[in-house]
Amino acid sequence: MRHPYPALRESLLARGSAARCGAGSLVVWLTLLLLPVAGGCSAHRIAVVPEPEGPVLAAPREPTFTPLPPATATLTPLPTAVATELAPSPTPDQFEAAGLPVRLEIPAIGVDAVVEHVGRQPAGEMDVPHVPSHVAWFNESALPGQYSHKTAIITGHLDSPAGPAVFFSLRKLVIGDELVVTYANGDRYTFVVIEKERYQHDQLPSQKLFGDGETRGRRLNLVTCDGAWDRGQANYSQRLVVYTRLRESIPAAVTAAPGNQS
Repeated sequence: MRHPYPALRESLLARGSAARCGAGSLVVWLTLLLLPVAGGCSAHRIAVVPEPEGPVLAAPREPTFTPLPPATATLTPLPTAVATELAPSPTPDQFEAAGLPVRLEIPAIGVDAVVEHVGRQPAGEMDVPHVPSHVAWFNESALPGQYSHKTAIITGHLDSPAGPAVFFSLRKLVIGDELVVTYANGDRYTFVVIEKERYQHDQLPSQKLFGDGETRGRRLNLVTCDGAWDRGQANYSQRLVVYTRLRESIPAAVTAAPGNQS
């Protein structure tokens, strides 16, 4: 049977005769020529690509990630220590540090009394001692001896149903007499009488008695009843006020003022 492509067949045969078989042979093209089959089917050609000579080397794989930069120190150095000057603390008040007054002594009239601490009565008036033999410090006034625009107030009863009370003889004090206040911590402060006045019970000079809010000092005022007993009012007609100051805050020589010795 005649080959359908005679020229190609001759070319392949010529090349095949000149080729050398072995390990170093050239690339060989194999062309399979299918003969026509019955039924008039045309021939098909299948080209096969030969394997390359020598060992097959795998292509190097490139990294698929980006390397991290080298680690660096991230610590921030501490600031240089700077000495801080402490603010000076205020000087504590010696009377507040002493606590509250607990005892009153008036040697000239034989008084040695416990000091109660009182506020106001329900109607608003200053309260009084609950025991006739005691005196009472008004807790809205200054502490005795404290430097303040307020005045310290200590009250005491004149008498009671049982007889004379703690301030029964307060009227006998004269200018220059001394009294001593003892605090909870044991501190003792001496006061000197500088003035003595009587007032109608409803005419007390509140600014002079309690302080005018401007003038500062170390004052202590003693207050008790005086005058005639009013049975209808169940009250004495007058009030006796003895004005004193801390001894170190008044002149060394205290002179008596006329009319204030009664």
